[in-house]
Amino acid sequence: MSFVEPGVELIEQFIVAIGYPGVAMLMALDATILPVPSAAVMGFAGYACYTGDMNIAIVTLAGAAGSTAGSMLMYALTRWGGRPFLDRYGHYLGLKGDGLSRAEAWFERYGDTAVLISQFFPVVRDLIPFPAGVARMDVRRYALYSFLGSVPFCGLLAAAGLMAGPAWQEAVELVDRYDLVLVAVFCAGLVAYYAAMKWKAPRQA
Repeated sequence: MSFVEPGVELIEQFIVAIGYPGVAMLMALDATILPVPSAAVMGFAGYACYTGDMNIAIVTLAGAAGSTAGSMLMYALTRWGGRPFLDRYGHYLGLKGDGLSRAEAWFERYGDTAVLISQFFPVVRDLIPFPAGVARMDVRRYALYSFLGSVPFCGLLAAAGLMAGPAWQEAVELVDRYDLVLVAVFCAGLVAYYAAMKWKAPRQA
């Protein structure tokens, strides 16, 4: 499986050895600059639920808590250093100008909602801590929305592993592949919603 093969055995061994804290720690690393695949982490944890070694509810909460912790670290670095920090060190974080600019524009337009919804999508969720930190969004709201958004994301991947059983890698690869479709549908929905609101406003005036 192309997207989970690198390091997947180490991920499996780590979760088997440490259990729920291992899931949280790996998901925290996934939310930082380290290339830990969330699909492999939550997918295998879901498979562990299939074998009866773990509980799906606890796995989901552990994954969401870890993901929130890692995202909070990225948020804190940017809140502390501001935009000058990103301009100077952003390339070390894997940030490119275009991607960061789009994330900033998205956050400026949708604010708190952007933080909540972005957690559903692997690519966007890695970028949103930076504009939120630069904007100095309230830390409690950021943590809350990050966690609330991470719960369904982690739960979906874990559920895929649980339902697929021994074929968990194929299942989470399928979910990961269609994330791009979900992003496209979500963006199209936002455009349609705001277009409808602008069209409705003059008619009510």
